[in-house]
Amino acid sequence: MVSLVDGIEIQGDLPVVYSRALNAVVLSDVHIGYEEEMASKGLFLPRVQKRRFMKIYKSAIENFKTNRLIINGDMKHRFNGLGRQEREDLNDIFKDLKESGVSVKLVRGNHDNYISLIAEKFDNVELVDEIREGELVIFHGHREIEVEPKRVYVIGHEHPRIAIRDKLGFSRKFPCFLVTPTDLGGQIVVLPAIGSYQAGNDISLMRNSYMSSLMREHGILEKARPFLVVEGEGIMEFPELRLLKNIII
Repeated sequence: MVSLVDGIEIQGDLPVVYSRALNAVVLSDVHIGYEEEMASKGLFLPRVQKRRFMKIYKSAIENFKTNRLIINGDMKHRFNGLGRQEREDLNDIFKDLKESGVSVKLVRGNHDNYISLIAEKFDNVELVDEIREGELVIFHGHREIEVEPKRVYVIGHEHPRIAIRDKLGFSRKFPCFLVTPTDLGGQIVVLPAIGSYQAGNDISLMRNSYMSSLMREHGILEKARPFLVVEGEGIMEFPELRLLKNIII
């Protein structure tokens, strides 16, 4: 295991973290129903979001030896309703989680409108706005909150990835965790997106490139450290962003 901050760990090539304080796996930005939304606009994509989530959650639960799962926002994709694919896939997912004995806390994200219509049918799923345990705060990251000193904030929303340019000018892009100190002595742990089609937003030293006000207003970006997720290989820790400014795009 690799410790991102005290009590928050990662393992293997899994795009999730494990919280020791909560004995729970935390993941974010699944975006179930994205394929259906794109099909309504004339772009037809393979339906892979549900299958990818199921594979990752089962592997994470087994690796970290827990039956607690926290989905940190944007479990679904559509803003303005509950699509047929969303309804079917979410029912299948929550049924599988229940049958597997997994207790779920679902933190509301900005895409999670109407998800209560499905979640309320399952007694193993609890819908919340945030989770607090000691100095740990887990919320999606899309809304403003009162930032407190020395807290560890775990957020999603950003879909962070790092684009690295080599000497020949070619680039590769990887999803990543981004561990960022705050100006109040705390830390922000930004989770990569689980969804296959949520390729990500390139991390940078420019404040206005971040969607979360927590990152824009309180993150010390120069000292942020990316941990790349290389599927099939593992996690690669990189230096602080201030040392990468000549190679990140």
